[in-house]
Amino acid sequence: MSVPRTPRAGLLSVGRGPVDARLKVLVVLLVGLGLVMVYSASSVLSMVQYGKSTVFFSGQLTRAVVGFAAMIVLAALDYRIWEKLSKPLLWLAILLLVVPALGLWPSLTPQINGARRWIVLPGFQFQPLALARLALVVWMAATIARKGARLDRFSDGLGPLIAVPAVMGGLLLLQPDFKGASMLLALAGIMLFLGGVRLRYLAGLAGAGIPILAVALAIEPYRLERLRSYFDPGSDTQGLSYQIHQSLISLGSGGWFGVGLGASKQKFAFLPAAYNDFIFSILGEELGVLGTVLVLAAFLYLGWLGYRVARRAPDAFGFLLASGATTIVVMAALVNMGVATATLPTTGLTLPFISYGGTELVVQLAMMGILLSVSRDAVEDPTRSRRDTGPSPRGSWWRLFRRREERR
Repeated sequence: MSVPRTPRAGLLSVGRGPVDARLKVLVVLLVGLGLVMVYSASSVLSMVQYGKSTVFFSGQLTRAVVGFAAMIVLAALDYRIWEKLSKPLLWLAILLLVVPALGLWPSLTPQINGARRWIVLPGFQFQPLALARLALVVWMAATIARKGARLDRFSDGLGPLIAVPAVMGGLLLLQPDFKGASMLLALAGIMLFLGGVRLRYLAGLAGAGIPILAVALAIEPYRLERLRSYFDPGSDTQGLSYQIHQSLISLGSGGWFGVGLGASKQKFAFLPAAYNDFIFSILGEELGVLGTVLVLAAFLYLGWLGYRVARRAPDAFGFLLASGATTIVVMAALVNMGVATATLPTTGLTLPFISYGGTELVVQLAMMGILLSVSRDAVEDPTRSRRDTGPSPRGSWWRLFRRREERR
């Protein structure tokens, strides 16, 4: 059954509904907790390196303000403008990945710990990967919504949707950033699944990726060593397993209710990246099991709210855009917590909204702004007609949600 199209909304939110208040408040609370934890986890190192305890906190606060400004602006804009901006945004992201991957401008892409993952400008630096994830979600959402049933054909349907993430993943491997490439390709796979690509195609892609994964692990011996240390964490507690060993000590020291905010001992140079990759461990030490469970629950609730917004989106593009933005944040949070608890191998991924990080925090808040924009057009009344933006993929989850609501 084809649903008649309704006129597109204007550039701003005039005539549209309010944003999802629960989602907005939850994001603010998570960023607030992040500011507190960044100060607690970084104050000692900041004092040693810079002579005052607030250097990292001040940087995080500045980026939070910039990120919230971006979130407010993007929440006020009509999310459909991203359909037109999807290709320019994608090309910009690919260009920014090419610069460090190929070392085209060494002075702007210094080698840090054996990798070129940052573009450094006077007084400012950023990681292209953060923008690449957002650009990929926007482009894939627009492309899948436009192609619709043509996804069943490879040449003009599924092919480009496989090629673009593969190219971006290859550029990340050249930096090298195995973790970033893996997460990006996983994100692309989830977007294809939500877009309705047949499961046998996805299974074929996963099978084809196994030998590529094996080669990527083999060409860098340290990756295999890190994987080996994951399966036997007690074998090298002063080497490859040192971070995980110290992380577990930190979490175990907190008990049920923690040692108290600011009272962590592991942040005294015992746990590397305590204010960044392993801030969840410091949170567990200071706030205990109760604190870690509440943070986990907060991200799961954010996921529920985000996918609820997606389910109620008025069109396939909104569904895919909201789903992708939610997936980026929730997936990163679960992986970070999995690493801190030795459930997953060490990846060096930050905890969204809470870890110290410039580019990541600003882009994450921008994505929440886009998600809030989609929530303004959420279909609260199941009997209200939805827009049909064209032929949706046969197995599209948005189409399934729409049909279910139409039958009510």
